[in-house]
Amino acid sequence: MNSTLFKKTLSILAFGMLGLTAAGAQAAWGNGPSAQRGFSQDINQRQAQQMERIQAGLRNGALTRNEYRTLMQEQAAIRDMERRFRADGRIDAREYQRLDHALDVASRNIRHERHDRQARYGRS
Repeated sequence: MNSTLFKKTLSILAFGMLGLTAAGAQAAWGNGPSAQRGFSQDINQRQAQQMERIQAGLRNGALTRNEYRTLMQEQAAIRDMERRFRADGRIDAREYQRLDHALDVASRNIRHERHDRQARYGRS
């Protein structure tokens, strides 16, 4: 009799621990408020870094005016996408993945344009 009580208690504890683990995983994958702050900070930080790279490329002559304009339009499109995703007050995991992919593509474009050996007129 004592053995069955022990098994029941142990199984209840195991299910309780499993539930706590699942709740923590759910929060980490974008369904909790802390994940929302993480998504926002990550996106905003990457956008700020990309804008700085574009500005630096323009300042040092690595970007032509047309390249600068194209990269800035791409950044504006990403901001618009983020604004649409935030319309419901949150960014879910799928929306974050789409933004992350768009930022990856933009980063590659910035690198390509800054290192394509074209220079503004008057710069070497």
